[in-house]
Amino acid sequence: MIRSAKHLPIMKLIVVLALIGLAACGRTSERVVVGAGTTLVDSGFIEALAADFESTHPEIQLSVLGESSAQILNLGRSGAVDVLLTHAPDQEAVFLAEQNPQLSEIVISSEFLVVGPPDLVPTFAGLSTVEAFARISHNGYPFVSRGDGSGTHETELEQWPNGVAPVAEWYISTGQGMGLTLQVADQRDAFTLAEAGAFFGSENLDNLAQVELIDPPGNPYRITVTADAPPGAREFADWMLSEAGREAINRINQALFGAIVYAPNS
Repeated sequence: MIRSAKHLPIMKLIVVLALIGLAACGRTSERVVVGAGTTLVDSGFIEALAADFESTHPEIQLSVLGESSAQILNLGRSGAVDVLLTHAPDQEAVFLAEQNPQLSEIVISSEFLVVGPPDLVPTFAGLSTVEAFARISHNGYPFVSRGDGSGTHETELEQWPNGVAPVAEWYISTGQGMGLTLQVADQRDAFTLAEAGAFFGSENLDNLAQVELIDPPGNPYRITVTADAPPGAREFADWMLSEAGREAINRINQALFGAIVYAPNS
């Protein structure tokens, strides 16, 4: 399992490692590859969730691969991943029209946040998301985009006037995941669209603050089990959708964030 907790405060990391320790004993190996959006990796959520599952299912080993949703869907097409956790609805619709998965359901939801320089953030309070993006564009405030075909990037493009990314010096595209994009925005005193869990789970972002918008975009995550996935893949997905999975999701939210950032689908 990939362990990418570099953005977590030390106490949060201790919680994650404690959960991982519970999963370490007595495990035979049915290996299941889980492709997850980088937002879930950068927040520390998916590794903690995988460890919780493995602690009660020692016969199943989850290997987590963090990529953009676009890349995860392509890996699903090629059979390189068994379970997909994505948050790009338009791209998911195309995938589901092409494929015949064992299961595909919305499993958790978070929100997208506009974050930016603390001295400018108060002037955006009370705006809608579209209004905030229009103000950024009008004033030429630096903005950092993931630019990687992720669910976050897909949602960002929907907010710009005419739904088109600006072509301007102030618009910076990283082509990278959420964690690195947040770091670039912090370094450049820029705005960006951030997934809530990845932002709250990050450290050392002293130059970024959350804009209080009236309509933060919702961010549903879909879990999909590919047609040829092994039984353990379906078992993991069924667990996430079960009462036991919902309890684990809530427990991990509290451990990492002190609040429900990734709300389980009821």
